[in-house]
Amino acid sequence: MDALGIDLAKLTFVVTLLTRAGASSYQQFPNTPAGFEQLQRWLFSQGVTHVHACMEATNVYWEALAQFLHDQGHTVSVVNPARIKGFAQSQMQRNKTDKQDSATIATFCAQTTPAPWTPPTDAQRKLRALVRHREALIKTRIQQQNRRSDATDADVCASLQLLLDTLTAEITKVEQQIKAHLAQHPALRANAQLLQTIVGFGLVTVQKLLAEFPDLEHYESANAAAADAGLTPAHYESGTSVRRRPRLSKVGKAAVRAALYWPAITAMTHCPVMKQFAARLAGRGKAKGVIIGAVMRKLLHIAYGVLKHKTPYDPTKVLGPAAPST
Repeated sequence: MDALGIDLAKLTFVVTLLTRAGASSYQQFPNTPAGFEQLQRWLFSQGVTHVHACMEATNVYWEALAQFLHDQGHTVSVVNPARIKGFAQSQMQRNKTDKQDSATIATFCAQTTPAPWTPPTDAQRKLRALVRHREALIKTRIQQQNRRSDATDADVCASLQLLLDTLTAEITKVEQQIKAHLAQHPALRANAQLLQTIVGFGLVTVQKLLAEFPDLEHYESANAAAADAGLTPAHYESGTSVRRRPRLSKVGKAAVRAALYWPAITAMTHCPVMKQFAARLAGRGKAKGVIIGAVMRKLLHIAYGVLKHKTPYDPTKVLGPAAPST
């Protein structure tokens, strides 16, 4: 299949087309719906009706084009930028330009055939937008609360308080919209109910996980999902003398890791199974950070199993039948 490497920016994107015959073509388009149509016409002018398009998962600039190409019947892969960077280094590339980056992505696509991207449903997109908007509002409220605590002028204090009241009202409104959205979509509602059976998973965590990891249940394995979230351990060993402590790879979905941190702390405190798991790791001399990361990974494994098999959390399946129940 012909490969199309795409390097995206906010206003434009550049593409390199590698055909099966070995020909290479380069072009630049505006990152707009009109630019997407121009790309499609350009592909037809090159005699290409179906292409494997690859792009990096950077910022939010990629999704509209990825959706357009998917709707046009093309195969689309959205790749972790770290993979592209590593591939470029393996090719001993010394230059970094938009044209070079698109050519690198096209070559990577042709040689490795990365897995195709499955677009989220409209319901999943809506949930993600609402959850991210709530987070942005909460961050803004914290900023204004800090300003309010430092302000001394009466007029400034009154203005900031009015702003805080407005933000609080908007946060409440968005939270109600999220709950209503989940209630209106049976699949999302069912998955939310399943995830809430996991000790440590409150409603906010569940909403965040469904928003940021909508395809969790479709991964080939729990380990693959954990790797994509950056929760697998990274080992550094060389010869007989170099033995660094393992750490989380953190090559993956940062938002998912952030969502699982406090649930891991809660599970280690209130769930006998996780207490036993953490104690076993501590007995082997593992550092506290390593233990928390392991619990986060275990929770994601559980979430994967719960959604994959559509069954509520069963503590006996985490560490075996002998594990105490919650």
